[in-house]
Amino acid sequence: MPSRQEVLLDAAITVLGSEGSRRLTHRAVDAAAGLPSGSASNYFKTREALVNAMAARFVAREQATWAALTALVTPRTPAELVVALAAFVRRAVGPDRVLTVARYGLFVEAALHPEAHQALAESAREIRRFGAQWLRAVGMPDPEEMCELILDQMDGMILHQLAYPDPTLDVERRLAFLCRV
Repeated sequence: MPSRQEVLLDAAITVLGSEGSRRLTHRAVDAAAGLPSGSASNYFKTREALVNAMAARFVAREQATWAALTALVTPRTPAELVVALAAFVRRAVGPDRVLTVARYGLFVEAALHPEAHQALAESAREIRRFGAQWLRAVGMPDPEEMCELILDQMDGMILHQLAYPDPTLDVERRLAFLCRV
């Protein structure tokens, strides 16, 4: 069972992902968490403290997701890799849309808050390690460099699909091009 602090941080992530950065207030977090007014400010005295704690909570959730994903899915060929990555993109812009929007909102916040930046940068390095393992397993040359390129391209596709949804986007074709399938 999540702690009260985790409930507040998960609510803050939901507020950011569904209502945007301007609506991310202690009061909005309290309401989203279903807790009495003042609960969030008891734990996080300032908005910066809230953002930094959100970044840390987001990182923990994101790393758990990637660890679970890499434990469940083990692509053995570039084609299988493309299928797994395309499924990730579709999930990010579909069922996980609020979480994904919150992720990009945290990227913007991290540009202004060094502590949040540090947490997200370390998480990105960890995710790239997970991804490089997949690329190494399917025989891709220079897996670290390719992983960075592929993840950056996926971020771009996801961001564009969030901002300008294109139902005709052929995610597999684009990823296959990158993965040389």
